Amino acid sequence: MAENKAQHPPQLIELSEMKAQPAGGASAFSGNIGLLHGVKVKVEVVVGEVQTTLGELMNLKESAVLKIDRPVDSAIDVIVEGNVVARGELVAVGDNFGIRITEIAAPAK
Repeated sequence: MAENKAQHPPQLIELSEMKAQPAGGASAFSGNIGLLHGVKVKVEVVVGEVQTTLGELMNLKESAVLKIDRPVDSAIDVIVEGNVVARGELVAVGDNFGIRITEIAAPAK
């Protein structure tokens, strides 16, 4: 492989500057939103947060309670890739938690 590099040394390629073109034509998906249905995204449901010291955290025992920053009746955020897309309320679904959507975020502008 070293011989091949010696025979063909790297060459500098000059690229001409591209000027911005006005947006025109159809959108990228042009109504074919079905292309996105199989795309996997990370969805997080955030009940709340708490700030504590590492010492307090290390001293926690079984049955200890960490009080979070939200009242019991407040909405829970549904976050997709770092963006709040909806809010809802925590529900039980069999032996698991679920979220009942109560509000959908307005589209980004």
